[in-house]
Amino acid sequence: MELPNNTHNTHSSEAAKQIEFVAEGFNPELPTKEKLEAAAKFDGLVQSTFLRFAGDVKTYDFNHSMESMLDLELSQKDGSVVSICVRSESRDNGPKSRGISLEGKGVGEYHWYYIEDDFVLRHDGNTSLSSMEEEDDDFDDEIDMSGDEAYKYAVEARNEIENDKLEEQQMGLNRQPVGVDEINKLAKLLESAEPRKLY
Repeated sequence: MELPNNTHNTHSSEAAKQIEFVAEGFNPELPTKEKLEAAAKFDGLVQSTFLRFAGDVKTYDFNHSMESMLDLELSQKDGSVVSICVRSESRDNGPKSRGISLEGKGVGEYHWYYIEDDFVLRHDGNTSLSSMEEEDDDFDDEIDMSGDEAYKYAVEARNEIENDKLEEQQMGLNRQPVGVDEINKLAKLLESAEPRKLY
């Protein structure tokens, strides 16, 4: 997939450029009709991707829900990789949820697309999976907590994350609806993706 020249970030990896090409700025003026059309296209994209890679989809059957997950990747000429995860969850007493995440391995660029209230929303993050894993390892190695202390720490961390999300949403940075053009770019990206290799 050919991308336009990006003069703003000439040092980005090809994976980062791919993600930036798909996940551009938000448009707060999207009409409701387009947001509904984008949601329909997104739902179809998740289903068609599962069908295309049916043999690679992992399904987990829990007590009151069933989750399907598909890990894909898109290798670039410079050795960087776009990691893609397609997910769908069905609950016994609730609506179906679908989502697609994009991450540039090692570059910290992360985007999560999901349907909420009939619209496709996008959440952006800057923490790479590898750095989060390293932080988890440091946490496990260096901190020895009792059960009560660990619970208190977890509650504080969750509250901090929720507060950050609320601030981001109020600033128009996250949980914003995306339109048909962005879903089409996402579909184009997935066309070249392959099942993730196990190393």
